[in-house]
Amino acid sequence: MMDAATLTYDTLRFADTPDFPETSEPVWILGKKYSALTEKEDLLNDVTSRLWFTYRRNFPAIGGTGPTSDTGWGCMLRCGQMIFAQALICRHIGREWRWDKKGPTGEYLSVLTAFLDKKDSYYSIHQIGERPVWVRQCILLLAV
Repeated sequence: MMDAATLTYDTLRFADTPDFPETSEPVWILGKKYSALTEKEDLLNDVTSRLWFTYRRNFPAIGGTGPTSDTGWGCMLRCGQMIFAQALICRHIGREWRWDKKGPTGEYLSVLTAFLDKKDSYYSIHQIGERPVWVRQCILLLAV
């Protein structure tokens, strides 16, 4: 038996639909506990404030002549980017940061632009593909 409810991004995205789980089980989002019955709005704000990286196409060729899409092979890289980006958000802005409808803050944009799909973005898929040392550098940065 599970101790917590499992919610996907899609069930939260469509939280006003009848499919949104009405459960008394706790819902955990990156270490923070919510009640789907009494804290629905807070839960939705938390999830929609997280970065979501997925397959992309038509970016500049990796290495100048390589792939221009990561469809079919980039899922683990995108997951790694999301985990690292979330760690950077927590480190520099804080776990309680939430998306503001007025627009993102400078610190948030600074983290986000580090993951753009272009060669000069520090944590881009281009950097990962061209420099295998990237993962070690990410771990070292988190330790600082």
